[in-house]
Amino acid sequence: MSRRGLIRLVGVELRRHFGRLIVGGVGVVLGIAALVFFLGLMLGIRQVVLGDVFPLDRFEVEPRVRNLDVLILRFALGSDTIDQEKLDRLADLPEVAAVYPKMKVTVPAVASGGGSLLGTGLQTEVVADGIDPALVIDDAGDAFFWSEIGPAVPCSSSRQCPQNAYCGNGIYGRVGECRRYLPVLLSPHLLEIYNGSLRRAYDLPRLNPEVAIGFEFEMAFGVSTLQRSGPGRAVRERARIVGFSDRAIALGVTLPLEFVRDLNVEFSSSKAAGVYHSAIVEVADRAALPAVVEKVQGMDLVVKDRGAQRAAAMVAVSIVLIAIMGGTMVAIAALSVAHVFLVIVLHRKREIGVLRAVGASKADIGTAILAQAAIVGCAAGALGIAAAAAAGRFVDSLAAARIPDFPYKPDTFFLFPWWLLIGALAVAVLACVVGAAVPAAHAVRRDPAEVLAMP
Repeated sequence: MSRRGLIRLVGVELRRHFGRLIVGGVGVVLGIAALVFFLGLMLGIRQVVLGDVFPLDRFEVEPRVRNLDVLILRFALGSDTIDQEKLDRLADLPEVAAVYPKMKVTVPAVASGGGSLLGTGLQTEVVADGIDPALVIDDAGDAFFWSEIGPAVPCSSSRQCPQNAYCGNGIYGRVGECRRYLPVLLSPHLLEIYNGSLRRAYDLPRLNPEVAIGFEFEMAFGVSTLQRSGPGRAVRERARIVGFSDRAIALGVTLPLEFVRDLNVEFSSSKAAGVYHSAIVEVADRAALPAVVEKVQGMDLVVKDRGAQRAAAMVAVSIVLIAIMGGTMVAIAALSVAHVFLVIVLHRKREIGVLRAVGASKADIGTAILAQAAIVGCAAGALGIAAAAAAGRFVDSLAAARIPDFPYKPDTFFLFPWWLLIGALAVAVLACVVGAAVPAAHAVRRDPAEVLAMP
């Protein structure tokens, strides 16, 4: 049989048995829709959890501290800091791409301001730490780098100062000199908590992160609403938000490492310049994360948060279970397709005998049946994918309207990458072809003379 004749035969058979084929394809549509919908949901959740909440390419380490508990009090036995030598050992690990030390602000701090942005002035205790600006170059660019203005520029007003500077006292108590704004990074987690919960409790407006960048406020170090340091020890700076980064401290403000180092030395001693409290380790390959964690633990360090590994394992198990359930549904649908094609073959047995008698080969008959199944599978797969995408869009719109804001609430809960859509389409076609394989084998196995002799 010629190729044109084979195509014409497939088209005729599709039109003749359109109703039966729809019945057989409904199960495939539902199975593919469920598979794509739930896999898209898990991939979307995975992107948020492992991309924003628990990044897998980096983790934070801190010293292993042994504690002595006395009633409600807990006393640390040994040092709770990391020295430069241990940081160098971390950086020398072959799987490690970079190590960025972090230093906590070891004096109390208070932030005040917000009248122009929130409509009312606020004052609050602040937890702060310092990180290397190179760690957040992708988030804040050069704006997070901080340095003194030199030589000193006397001033009586900020209008007399260069760009990105103000007139005021600085870390060394100099009054009437231009100072650079202290760059501040905030965590998106902090913004999400504010927009989701805090603003409701205090009846404050929501914050737009793009507008918040550039917002200025006062920071006073050595000052607390609980207690005050000795006279003359307070250091006041004018701070400016320069960006948001998931590398910033979750509940507090993050400052340039150099500034924090100078601040701690000012309030303590020169030894504070080389004392770090934790470090962020970036791995070159996510697959190497378990090996690096094991080596880190051998250095008497601990991973501060193992949530990334637990979350990755849970998401991976969920994806596998969903794939198994979806595959089972598609397999059951394939049995329905097999039944439909078996009915068609039995209904057309005399026609198949006539085709064989006039020269159609076994391969022609089998190919025609499998081609019909492939077309049904392609159409059912496309409909299932479209149904899953429409359901996902409906769920997103419903979530946007009905679910209150919460930390890291995504714009969409679904992710439909191209490989998922192509894979789902291939699974639908394969299920229908496999389902029609047995009826096709049955059709070509019968002898034409025997079929034509039957009443």
